[in-house]
Amino acid sequence: MTRHSRRQFLYSIGAGSVTLASLSPTTTPGITGWSPPDDAVIHSDDRPSWIVSVSGSDETEREDNLAALADWVSSGDDRESIDAREHTASGMATLIAPPGDIGVRNRERWLGEGLQSLSYIESIELNRTVSLADPLTPGTSSEWTSPGALESVLLSTFSEGVPEADGVAFDSDMEQDAMLAAREATAATSVDVTLPDTSTVTVAVGDTGVTDAAYLDDSEGNTRLLAESKNFVESNDPTGTDAVADGNGHGDWCAACLAARTPSDASLEGFLPAASVLGAKVLNDEGSGSLSDIAAGIRYAADQGVDIINLSLGSPQFSTAIDNALAYSAEQGVIPIVAAGNDRQASRWVATPASSEHTIAVGSTTVAPPEDALSAYYSNIGPHNGLTDNSGGETAGAMPDVAAPGCKLESASGDVLTGTSMAGPVAAGVAGLGVADGRISDLESAREELTRTAEPIPKAAHEEVGAGMPSAANLLSGTEPDEDQEDAETDEAAARGAAYDYLSGSRYTQLVNSF
Repeated sequence: MTRHSRRQFLYSIGAGSVTLASLSPTTTPGITGWSPPDDAVIHSDDRPSWIVSVSGSDETEREDNLAALADWVSSGDDRESIDAREHTASGMATLIAPPGDIGVRNRERWLGEGLQSLSYIESIELNRTVSLADPLTPGTSSEWTSPGALESVLLSTFSEGVPEADGVAFDSDMEQDAMLAAREATAATSVDVTLPDTSTVTVAVGDTGVTDAAYLDDSEGNTRLLAESKNFVESNDPTGTDAVADGNGHGDWCAACLAARTPSDASLEGFLPAASVLGAKVLNDEGSGSLSDIAAGIRYAADQGVDIINLSLGSPQFSTAIDNALAYSAEQGVIPIVAAGNDRQASRWVATPASSEHTIAVGSTTVAPPEDALSAYYSNIGPHNGLTDNSGGETAGAMPDVAAPGCKLESASGDVLTGTSMAGPVAAGVAGLGVADGRISDLESAREELTRTAEPIPKAAHEEVGAGMPSAANLLSGTEPDEDQEDAETDEAAARGAAYDYLSGSRYTQLVNSF
């Protein structure tokens, strides 16, 4: 069976080189007239904060280089370290400094001295604020091809006519369902398969927080929300179940999808009703957080030994800091599962951090069995061109690995939500069953098992849904479907996928380079 996942694109950063992934050449420190972008995290005296990675072949060398970095910080009057953001094991730190102290650069290369010139510096990134993305809500199923619609214009420009929207779900094609319907669509009920005991599984929710609700209690009334849960958006990173209470509801929805235990209402039961939950509040109650907060939450979850971290968040701009944190977590055996993004009709390609090779990227479908499911109009797709996210090509070829129900879905939190944010924890729940059963132990085994056993979604293109819909029954029995996603596609889906391939490829690259 052909495995459809992201194309590997290796992009090395040698010691001494610096990547400011969030800055375009026209906004790089040192260029006349530069000022921080609106989403930069700014401290007193208009000083930005920076996320810095030091080199080192082992933890001892990284510790020595972090000490050297601390000496550099203390040698400048306008520099400060953010001690809570130093992480020796991965060689990461966050500091506050004027742009001129970081270095001066023209469009091609760094000039003169500054932090970037020090031999032990591996990467520097401007700390930015990112937010949850809400899906678009067109009112009719004809919105795709209405005159002037962005999707219609772009696809007709880069392909032979506009591919049919048959197989893509718009708002009017979505029906509200409870969590049981998502479990049924992914064959994750006791009717489909013997479900394993999930009490050995620990999932982290990197989001707006997790409220200590009754549906997270075990059978004896004890909470399964871990006391080690941590709030990264407050000063000094407070720890405890109260510290991570969710004032937004987004994180609560994800936690309930993953781990709700609802003995009085089977329709709202989560995928892993006995699992422990680590809350990592990396976004505030308004749904925004800094790259430093998110990276710190990912690293902390890894250090706590979680099995899976669910990240229902994203940005169209690549982040070296987040990618490094994900790489660290994967090295510790964690499985990062990430929403693909809700912006298909604008930024289009799989968002960061889902575009990282260190994640499993999840697209969204309607809440229906694979043979009937439709790809959601908002769900970001692949293959990524590697250009429009300032990744320097690192994300080229990134695709959704799988897609899962994520439209108008109710969890035990009481909310009915729509987005790849919802599809992510559905797929994470299936992966968690594999962890409980012993078939999945790390990121690569999770990717292999989820994609190998996924059921094809015929009405969707693999550029939209990767290998198809995760199937708990297939995964737990080791069964592969008779047909893979690409072979199962309808003609309309294949044409749509071909248009996305074309839009991602050489013609688009030529257009971008012509400006």
